[in-house]
Amino acid sequence: MRDKDGFILNLMKGKEVQYPKTFHVGFPQENEELINKMNQRLKEDGFLVEPPKHAHAYTFYVEAPGGFTIEVMC
Repeated sequence: MRDKDGFILNLMKGKEVQYPKTFHVGFPQENEELINKMNQRLKEDGFLVEPPKHAHAYTFYVEAPGGFTIEVMC
């Protein structure tokens, strides 16, 4: 996948994948309200997710299917 800014995302299937401990994919959002809505939606969909908190950003993390971490922040 490629976006208008030249970012390329290449997804590959492997039999066994081991990510580095700090590996994660981040999805920046516009504001805290969107962060809260996404967090609530993930909880309703059955994901184990902690409430957002103010750290380096207003953020939360969730483990995605496949065993890697996703960060949602603003």
